[in-house]
Parts: sequence; structure tokens; C-alpha cells
Amino acid sequence: MELRFFRVSSFSMFIIFLFSAPQIVEGYTEYRCTEENYNQECYLRNVNMLDISTNVRFSSYYTSYKSIVRFKNSHMVEIPKAVFETFNHMLNLDVFDCAIDSVSRFTFEKASRLVELNMSSNLIEQLGNYVFTGASQMKVLDLSNNQISNIEEKAFVNLKALQTLLLSGNMLKAFESLIFSTLTNLVKLSVARNELEVIQKDLFENNTLLTMILLQTNKLILIDKDVFQNIDALEYLWLRDNNLTNFEFSNLKAKRINIANNKIHRLELNDKMEALFAANNSISDLIVHNDTIHKMKTLDLSRNNLTSMTGISELNALEVLDLSFNKIGSLEISSFSKLTALIDLNLESTKISNLQHGTFSHQTALQRLDISYNNLNRIDLDIFTSSSEMEELFIDGNRLKEIDFQEIPKMFKKLKSLSIADNHWNCSFLIKMIRYLNVMPITIGGFKTNEIISDKTNVKGIYCVDDKHPLVNWNTTVKHLDKYMNDSVTIVDAAELKEVLKQAIDDIGNFNEDKMVLLNKTNSLESEINDLKLKISQMENEMVNVKHSILEVKLAQLVNVTNQTNHVSGDLRIMMQEMNNLTLEKLNLVKESLDVKILSQTLKSDTWIEKVKDNANNIVSVSKRLEQMQQGSTNWYNHGPAAVQQQQLKSLPDTNTSSGHAYEILIIVLLAVLMILMSVGLFLVYRSKRIGQHQVTRYGNSSTLVSMMDNEI
Repeated sequence: MELRFFRVSSFSMFIIFLFSAPQIVEGYTEYRCTEENYNQECYLRNVNMLDISTNVRFSSYYTSYKSIVRFKNSHMVEIPKAVFETFNHMLNLDVFDCAIDSVSRFTFEKASRLVELNMSSNLIEQLGNYVFTGASQMKVLDLSNNQISNIEEKAFVNLKALQTLLLSGNMLKAFESLIFSTLTNLVKLSVARNELEVIQKDLFENNTLLTMILLQTNKLILIDKDVFQNIDALEYLWLRDNNLTNFEFSNLKAKRINIANNKIHRLELNDKMEALFAANNSISDLIVHNDTIHKMKTLDLSRNNLTSMTGISELNALEVLDLSFNKIGSLEISSFSKLTALIDLNLESTKISNLQHGTFSHQTALQRLDISYNNLNRIDLDIFTSSSEMEELFIDGNRLKEIDFQEIPKMFKKLKSLSIADNHWNCSFLIKMIRYLNVMPITIGGFKTNEIISDKTNVKGIYCVDDKHPLVNWNTTVKHLDKYMNDSVTIVDAAELKEVLKQAIDDIGNFNEDKMVLLNKTNSLESEINDLKLKISQMENEMVNVKHSILEVKLAQLVNVTNQTNHVSGDLRIMMQEMNNLTLEKLNLVKESLDVKILSQTLKSDTWIEKVKDNANNIVSVSKRLEQMQQGSTNWYNHGPAAVQQQQLKSLPDTNTSSGHAYEILIIVLLAVLMILMSVGLFLVYRSKRIGQHQVTRYGNSSTLVSMMDNEI
């Protein structure tokens, strides 16, 4: 069976080659259509016309049926006129990538029926006046991806029926003001990926039927504000990837506008706009008129300089809103109250630090929400109770340690994907969450991250903190840093080193955060212990006061008895002994209270000294690191690729000495500050202990009540 198929295929290829092979007849090179049948298409293969003097002919058994002619694997300096003579019913001509480098003024004399011409991806450099004379019925002309740098003013003058003109991917820098004036039926114009700098006022004056103008990826710095005012049917206006600083047009009626990747500072929305893509500009001032709020459905303002939602919160027809990478900050409860039609909301990296109940209470149609890479320590999922249609939720890059994951399937029954990477998950908690959610049809992961360091503690590729081995991740980061510091790895991509440094900073931050949490807990516990001791001391003091009151009552009774009899010296001595004991107890309580205060002050001083020592160690570490970086940079410049540049810079003034002195002065200043701080700490400790000793001595030298009473008796 396979052998039979091979024979049939080989025979077919032979027939194709036989009919497509050029036949030299009477000084002409003749090419026949391949795939001969009643199909309307004709394929002319391997046509070679390396000189305009080359005579060629074309033939076909069904010439009158051929309305589409395509040249394949051909090399021609220009379109042969014979193709129009042979296929006089041809409507579509395709000469894509045929190395054509010129267009003759007489090429299309007999192309009166031609409707569509594809001349893209050739080598044409210019178009002269009247080059399309004869092609009066042409509606589609594709000249994209050539090398055209000049088009004379009357090049298209005969193409009055033209509806689509594609000039993208050329080298055009400017247009003659009347170049499109005769193209009154033009509907689509693409001049993308050229080198245009200016668009004149009258360029589209007669092109009132235009629905699409594509001018992206040029070098435009100025567009006249009245250039689009006569175009009532404009649907698409693409101006992205230019150098525009201003976007103010009078009577602009375009519905979908793309001005991304420019340098625009101020933007004004009008009542005709339905979709605006303005990402990656410098927009800080957004003006919204009342007649605009009911039309705008899609708004992309990502990567700008917005600091609030002023004006945006009024666009009640919005379905897609992207504010990512703006410094929006805190959200008001009413920020989205009027945006009830929202389906897709992107708030990535907008400096959000709070999410309040009621913020999303009106987003009942919301399907996609991105609040990743903000300053959220916790997220209460009840905030999204109204958004039961949610399908995608992104909470990556926050400081989340836990969420109530058991509520997710109950609240978001249509949820398909949940992105949770780059948080501070505990590994045990993360395992429980993933196991629980994997039972549901929910895809869990980090759909935005592309981490270079993959050998850190993780669960299914999602970073987490291992409480049992808290230094594992830090050791991994140090290992990656060490290979760069020791010049064992050549830095090819700065992004890789940047990612490593980011990981180092994150690990240091996590470690310091854990340390501070532990320190705060310790300080809190010590404070509670001191408070408890103080309360006990107060209770004992109250007990002493009660005893003192009882003794005063007894003393009063004893005085009454003394007035009646003289035989009370024994009872009086017992009473004085009890008062003496009471006084001693009170003195002991006072001493214990002082000890508690001294202990509290000592603990604070010790804590302060520990912090001073930590700072000292950090300062020493920083100084050593500075020296290592200085030595490392010196070695790298001496032995690495920069050695040549260093030799070239020998003639310049030497700055290494001053830099070294600067490092030494910095280290001396830091050490001096350290010594001052330690001296102050030691002085405070000495002073607190001296005060305690003074108080104890003062109470210890006082006479007891018994000795005084003995003297009186």
C-alpha cells in the first residue's frame, strides 16, 4: 500500500514539474499553471525574469476560469505585463516575495479587471507618479514590508476605487499633503512600522470614509489637532509606540484608540471613545466629561503616574479597567461603587494597603481580579462576597501568611485559577491549602512569576517558609550571591543578578521580620511579668495597710487600758514588737518594689545594649562588605573584560585614592558613633544601679521602732 502511494505521488510530482517547467518557444520563455483543473486559482512556479528585456509567456488550459494568479518561488525585477494579457479575467494577483524592485508606469495598462494586488515583501524602494494607471477597479493594494522611502504625490491618483492601502514595514519619513486626496473611498490605511515624524493637517481631508488608521511604531512627535476632524466613521486609531507628548484633537470621533508607549502627560476623554489603551505613558492628569461616562467600556491606564481614581470612578459603563503599576494608594469604599459593569479589574502594584468591606460590594459581574504585588498583610475573603462570578483571582506578591481557603469554593463557585506565589506562606499551611483546593476544579500556582532561584523551600513551585529550618532559604541565597562575588560566574544578564539581589533582600527582610516578632513577644512577656510583680507588690502593700489599721485599733484600746492600770508594760512591748515587724515588712516591700523597678530598667538597658551591639555588628559587616566590594571590583577590573578600559583610563585623574579615603572616613565615623552609643548605654546602667543602692542604704540606716520605744520606756 505504501509503495503504491509513493508511485502515485511520484507520478503527480512529475506531472507538476512537467507542466510548470519553462518551455522556450520562439524566443519566449513560457510558464504554465500548475495544478490544472477547473479551479479559479493558477500557480506559476519558478518564474525567473532577471531583466526587463526577458520575454515571458504564460499559458493554461482554462485561462478564462482563472481569477486568482499566484507566483511562487519566483524571481522577477518587475511584474510581467504578459500576465494581464493571458489572464484577462484575473481579479487577484499575488506576487508576494518575488524580489520585485520596481514598478513601471505601464505595468498595469491592461489590469482593468484587477481588484486585489499583493506586492508585499519585495524590494521596491519608490513609487512614481501614475504607476497604477489602468488598474481603475483595484480595491486592495498591499505594499507592506518593502523598502519604500519615497512616494510621489500622484502615485495613487488612478486608484479611485481603492478601499484598503497597506504601507506598513517600509522606510517612509513623510507624506506629500495631497497624496491620498483622490482616494475618496479609502476605508483602511496602515502605515505602521515606518519612520514618520509628522502628520500634516490636510493629509486625510478627503478620506471621510476611513474606519481604520494604523500609525503605530513610527517616530511621530507631532500630529496636527485637526487632522482627523472630517473623519466621521473612524473606528480604530492606532498610535502606539511613538514619541507623542500631547493627545488633544478637535472633534475626534474614533471609538477605539491605542496610544500606549508614548510620552503623554495629560489625557482628555471624549464622548465617542469606547475603548482606550494608554499604557506606559506619563499620564498624571485625566479629564473626564459627563458625556463620556456612559460610553467608555475598556480603559487601560497601566504604568502611568496616576495617584488617585479621580474621574475614573465615574465611568459607569466600564467593563475592563487596568490601573496596574500606578501609585493609587489607599482605596475609598466608594472607589468602585458606580462601576457596576466591571468584568476585568487589574490593580497590580498600585500601592494598595487596605481592603475594606464594601469596596467591591457592587461588582457582581466581576470575573477577573488582580490585586497582586501590593502591601496587603491580610485579605478577608468576605470582602468579595458580591463577586460570585469570579473565575480568576491573583493575590501574588503580598505579605500573606494565611487566608481562609475553606471559604473559597463556597464563595467562588466558578473559580478556575488562583495565583498565590511570592507570599509569606508557612509550608505546612500551604500544603493544607493546596490539598484542600486540589479537590476542586481550581488551578493553583504562580502564573506571573519566573523565578531564577528554584532551589528554595516550596510546595509545587510556590515559595514558602519552613519553620523547622528557617535559615535554609537564606543559605541558598548566600550561595547564589557567593558565586557572583567570587567571579566564578560571568554576569551575562543584569536581570539575573537583579533577581538574586531581590531574593537576598527579601530573605533578609523575612529574617529581620521574624526576629522582630520574636523580640516583640519577648519584650511583651517581660512587660507582663513586671506588671504582675507590681500588682503583687501593691496587694502586699494593701495587706500591710490593713494590718497597720488593726494595730492602730489595738493601740487605741491599749491606751484606754493604760489609763486604768499601770501593769501593761508586757502588753505594750508585744504591741511594739508587732509594729516593728510590720514596719520591717513594709520596708521589705519598698525594697522589693525598688528591685522590680531596677530590674525593669536593667532589662531595658540590656535590650538597648543588645541593639547597640547588633548595630555595631551590622556596621562592621557593612564596612567589611564595602572593602570586599572595593577589592572585588578592583580584581574584576584588573583581570576581567574591563581591564582594557582601565588601561585606556590611566591618563585620567586617579580617583581610587580619594575613594579609598572616603571608605576609611566612613568606617571611622561609624565606629565613633558606635563608641558614643555604648558609653551612653553603660552610663545609664551605672546610674540606675547607683540610684537603687542609694535607696536601699537610706532605708537600711533608719532606726527601728523597737529601739526607739526601748529608749522611751
